[in-house]
Amino acid sequence: MRIKVRYFARYRSLVGKSEEELEVPDGITVRDLIEILKERYPVLKNEVFAEDDDLADVNVSRNGRYVRFDEVLKDGDVIAIFPPVSGG
Repeated sequence: MRIKVRYFARYRSLVGKSEEELEVPDGITVRDLIEILKERYPVLKNEVFAEDDDLADVNVSRNGRYVRFDEVLKDGDVIAIFPPVSGG
């Protein structure tokens, strides 16, 4: 199945693009996608997602709404990857 991944803020700089389409296996979860992205872009693994269980430094939306990491993706989904928002 095909999905679109959009990168925002720091992630855009790290991977060197704002978006891409990926062919991924049917039935993968958001966490599986993060693992695919870490393999594709080792800088994410080293700079952002150092620990497999430490996904606190990433927010993920699917088709415009925040999702859990165990949510299953579907063909045609648009996934946005962005850092947590902070402010004061």
